[in-house]
Parts: sequence; C-alpha cells; structure tokens
Amino acid sequence: MANTVITGGTNGIGKALAARLAREGHRVAVVGRSATAPEGVELVRGDLGTVAGTLAVADELAARFDVVDHLVLGAGRFSRRRVVTADGLEHTFALHAVSRFVLVERLLPVVERSAAPVVVSVCGVAGPRGPGIRWDDLALSRRYRAFAAVSQASRAADLLGAGFADRHPGSAVRYVLHNPMFVDSGLGAQVGGLRGKALDVVARRFARSVDDAADQVRRFLADPPTAPLTASRAGAFVPLDRPEFDRATAARLHAVLDAITGLGRA
Repeated sequence: MANTVITGGTNGIGKALAARLAREGHRVAVVGRSATAPEGVELVRGDLGTVAGTLAVADELAARFDVVDHLVLGAGRFSRRRVVTADGLEHTFALHAVSRFVLVERLLPVVERSAAPVVVSVCGVAGPRGPGIRWDDLALSRRYRAFAAVSQASRAADLLGAGFADRHPGSAVRYVLHNPMFVDSGLGAQVGGLRGKALDVVARRFARSVDDAADQVRRFLADPPTAPLTASRAGAFVPLDRPEFDRATAARLHAVLDAITGLGRA
C-alpha cells in the first residue's frame, strides 16, 4: 500500500482520486482549506497561496510521513479578479506554480525514500504557443486577465517538470505533467456569471466526469512511467521537444523561484 499526498484534494478531481485510493487501502492525505476530507482520508489544512503557508504544509507532511510514494499537485483556482498574496505575488501564479515548487523541493527527501516515487502535476501542458511567461511582470500588475493568468501559471508548472531532472540529477522520481482536459469539475462557479453557467451546462453534457479524470491520474501512480519526465493530455502523450518544456527556460524559472521563496541553492 502506498502513501499518497494530494493538494487540491478536497474537491474535484483530487477529491475523487483521494476517495478511490482510500477505498483501495492506501494511506492518503489531502491538502486544502476545507474543513472536511473524504472518508478515510487525512486532512492537512493550510494556505498554499503563500510561501510561509506552503512551507508549513510541507513540514506537517514530513512530520506525518516517513515516506511519500506519490505526490499529486492539483491545487489551483480560477480568479476573475487580480489578487495579490502576502508575498506580493499574483495568486494564480502562487497557487499553481510557487506552491508546487516549494512542496517538491521541501518534500523531496521524503519522496525519494519511496521504492517507486512519482510526482504528478495536474493541469500543466498548457498549450501550443510557447512558455508564455511574463518575466518582466509575473504579478500581472500592468494587465490582468483571468485566462491569461491561468495560462502563465500552468506553463510555469510545465517548466517545473521540464527542469526537475536537471535540478536533481540522478533522482529516481518520475515526474508527470498531466492535463485532464475538459472535466465536469464545477469550474463554472469560479468563472461566475452567465459565462460560468454556460460552461457548467456544456460540461455536464460533454465533459468527462471527475471519476474518469481521477482514474487517469491513478494509472500513473499504479504503473509509474519509466522515463524521468512524461507529459500527457487526457492520456495522450505529448512530445517533450515542445517549447513548453525548454530546459534553459526551466532553469531560468527555477532561479526566479529560488529568489522568490528564499530556497536558493548554494
């Protein structure tokens, strides 16, 4: 039986995955701000929108688990308005990208104790038009658009996976970037208004269920890839020679995040 940690595990795909793994007898902990977790699942409450909050979550998880076999990074949120965190970061970027970076860096010693360690970052593999990082304005202070914020943050998450093996050469961790594509996960409530209602109507009719999307993630955990990095869209593998996975750009992002988080490497 495996030990699995899931961020964003109190709703949507993460919740469905946590519930299934717990039913199968695995030890599962979910991280979120909700007061409840699925039956048989441990809850770690915390704020992944700040560096201090994410560090506190990582320390709590390291205290609870001697080994983490599977780290599923699914925390994210669509925000119609620009929100600035206590660290001066745009909230979408903080939640999608910075928290993933901090959790992987701090929990890596615990994850590497596993015989078959896997990190799955959900909602990466962001699109066909290159990395799309606004290096001169990561906080999107000059112009904020919600979908652009999600795109930037998701592409940063892609780059974290693309640069993992260079940053941690020799690590046994298998890093998976996975976009489940169109899922009926209740996103319309976050989008809001008529657009959000229309989105939910279309999702109920055409999107895959959260259980189906959770099963896609579970397959990566049950049968880890042999390659250090795998990219997937709804189970279809994505070539790693795309600009979203450029290793030099990934190294640049890691350097920026080292500075932002204070986790700079000697």
